[in-house]
Amino acid sequence: MKREYHAQFPLALQNSTTQGFAIRRLVDPNADEPTRWPAIGGIEDDWARIAILTQAAGTGRKDEARMGSGKMGGGLRYWIEHHAKAFFQRQSQYLAALKLYPSLPDLAGLPPGSWALQLPFTLRKPYISKDDTDFYILDNPVKKEWVFKVPCIAPAQWKGALRAAMYRLRRYKTLNEAAQNEQMVRLFGNVKEESEAYRAGCLHFYPTFFDRIGLEVINPHDRATGTGKNPIYFECVPAGTSGVFSLLYVPLHFHPSEETAKADLAAIAEGVHAMLTKYGFGAKTSSGYGVAEVERHSINLLPQHWQTVFAQKWQSDT
Repeated sequence: MKREYHAQFPLALQNSTTQGFAIRRLVDPNADEPTRWPAIGGIEDDWARIAILTQAAGTGRKDEARMGSGKMGGGLRYWIEHHAKAFFQRQSQYLAALKLYPSLPDLAGLPPGSWALQLPFTLRKPYISKDDTDFYILDNPVKKEWVFKVPCIAPAQWKGALRAAMYRLRRYKTLNEAAQNEQMVRLFGNVKEESEAYRAGCLHFYPTFFDRIGLEVINPHDRATGTGKNPIYFECVPAGTSGVFSLLYVPLHFHPSEETAKADLAAIAEGVHAMLTKYGFGAKTSSGYGVAEVERHSINLLPQHWQTVFAQKWQSDT
């Protein structure tokens, strides 16, 4: 029995006409099945069909599989515009049923000085990132959760984005400058290249999941003629999509006083505000991508009596 979709449904081995009909059928369950390849009509899972569509990258119908055609339609763009929303909403329901969405923990069992933050936001500009998949119909897919295939921001991505934002706020020019700052080491850990043993910081990040996907295009223009050529397509999470940033501060290796923990909270409030609303997160932030609006009234912080510490710093940066 063939257990791989690429082996069981070899799109690249079909003739050109069959490929054209298949490209339409794979992204639209209501389209006609290819006469010479009716087997693909039995595939019910959306992402399995997208995996088969990816095989078109090695055929002469690569662009058609991406953007469709005037005559046949179809393509990944059609799926994104007509079916992706329902697919991601279903997947999000699975995540919710399995309780995989981050929630704030009970701090009672954590060391003194621990705090947790949950902050809803809405993208003001599209979010772009790079997925780690090796085979996809686009060269620039947005990062997706490995099992449920919903767009996401991984914890390591959040850590890198927040650390970069705080570097810019503090005008650090080298990693060594940050390595000399006790608070930065306490928050993010020390630099791995140092001779001393690596020690993790107090911050622990959670993933963020989205339920929408879109397309962005960059179209380089010929300097002589002024016409576009070879457009570059990017998957993105479109503007207007909501997400939740979640963060936990647990001083396991460090033992800060309450005042030090509050100072760390104030520094993070400044850094998170700058990352989300000013510098952006993800790819192409220098072009304005990845900035968001924060729903301030929905910010949740534990312990609750530290709300004033966070709010004062947050408001001073708005």
